[in-house]
Amino acid sequence: MEISKKHITSPDRCGYLPDRKWSLEYNFVTALSPDEYQALIERGWRKYGHALFRPVCQNCRECRPVRVLCRNFEPSRSQKRTLEKNRDIEIVVSEAAPDREIFELYVRHHESRSAMVGWPEPDFLGSMSHLSTMVDNPFPIEQWCHFLEGGLVGTCYVDPLPAGLSAVYSFYDPDLPERSLGTWMILSLIERCRSLGLPYLYLGYYVEGCRSMSYKKKFLPQEIQDVEGNWQVFSR
Repeated sequence: MEISKKHITSPDRCGYLPDRKWSLEYNFVTALSPDEYQALIERGWRKYGHALFRPVCQNCRECRPVRVLCRNFEPSRSQKRTLEKNRDIEIVVSEAAPDREIFELYVRHHESRSAMVGWPEPDFLGSMSHLSTMVDNPFPIEQWCHFLEGGLVGTCYVDPLPAGLSAVYSFYDPDLPERSLGTWMILSLIERCRSLGLPYLYLGYYVEGCRSMSYKKKFLPQEIQDVEGNWQVFSR
């Protein structure tokens, strides 16, 4: 691993719990291997392009890393219905690359989230910058494209690691709510982990009290890291 710059942000309004302030520690890397990132993700770090980050908030420890125990995963009844409902979706996995259709789906998804839950309105340069960060990584990142009858309905960016897959970012067609595409994409990642014999699917941070994070607790059994860095098992 080669670090070019380190930075800690000043406390600012938290993006997950608005009544609190957050501060993030960043390491900007020019070189990083999957094995090195595997060790870091076990210690609570996440990756966004060439930036490694973790929360270092003074008075809050609610950002907890979460990972699904894929070998023991048991889909709920509703998740089984989602799996059956989307068996006609074709998944194409490739190395991440710029794509016009992906960009257009990203903008549509964010416009929908802006209207529904108050996300900031997407702008052209911001959207391009975000997707470019998905493509420009210190090691190859996978691009999972989900097609229905030839049309793109979902995209998920995934870091392949020695002990599992790490879901980085996903978005999907807002006009197909009956498909539960967000759930479907996570289920498809769990299935891939199981087929490869990988024990974990990493879902980033879980924040108790943050509504947009609540979906992560639906994939059981799972482990959530406590403030001492130990993984605690949660199951039905």
